[in-house]
Parts: sequence; C-alpha cells; structure tokens
Amino acid sequence: MSQSTELKNKLKTKIQGLSSVQEVYGFEKINPEGFPAVMLTPQDLQGEFSSNAENSRVYAFKCLILFPISEDYPDNTGLPRMEYAEQVIATVIDEIVNDMDTDFELTGSTALYMNAADCLWSYVKYEGGEARSAEITLSIYTERTVV
Repeated sequence: MSQSTELKNKLKTKIQGLSSVQEVYGFEKINPEGFPAVMLTPQDLQGEFSSNAENSRVYAFKCLILFPISEDYPDNTGLPRMEYAEQVIATVIDEIVNDMDTDFELTGSTALYMNAADCLWSYVKYEGGEARSAEITLSIYTERTVV
C-alpha cells in the first residue's frame, strides 16, 4: 500500500470517529448519504531535498464537508436552514481541525507534523440537490530515507 493511501485511510478513520460526522468517503461520492458528509481525496504531493539520506514529502488531502440546504431537508431546530447548515459545518470544521492539531500518532514514525489547516466555504451541487460546503486542506509533512 502506498504511503499516500495509508495516510488517507488513517485520516478517514479519525474523521469517522468524530461525533459531528455522519459519513466519511475516501473519494468524491456523487450522491452522498448521511449528513454531514465528508469526502477525503488526495491532492498535491510536494517533495524537497532534505539531506544526502532523506527527502521531505508533504502529502495534502482535500477534506470536503457537505450539508444539504434543499427545502425538503428535515430540520427540528427552528433555525433557518442556511443558518443551521452553517452551524453544522462549523462544528465539523472545529472538530476536524482540533483533532488534527492534537494528533501526534497519525502517521507513525515517518511523520514530522501536520500543517495548520486552511478552510474555504462555498456551495456544491450534487445529485441530491444543493449543499453548503467547506473544504479543508490537510497537509502532512514526512521524511523519507532514500539511502
């Protein structure tokens, strides 16, 4: 199994364990079930010469969080659906970012650290309608022995 796949699977397991998340996918699912849904996909891999014996690698993963905003989505809070969707997503963002900031065992001996996460808010159209969304970039810094 590649290091990228191993890191993604560990991230997926950690995110699935969060209380605010209903469903986690290791790919972009066209019609997700269970909301809020999180889709975790690999992004850029950056490499850099570190020494004669090691190279630095940064594995990045896009973490897309979705919550539907269609009029037929049930809401028992009494809040406007847009406000409710944003509150749900904000809670998921906080849980993911806080969990990743304090996880020193995510990748075992090859990981140096995880970079602080950036987040972008937007809207996404999917097969089931439209969703409020946020995208977090999770970057894991590693060292790889090349000798």
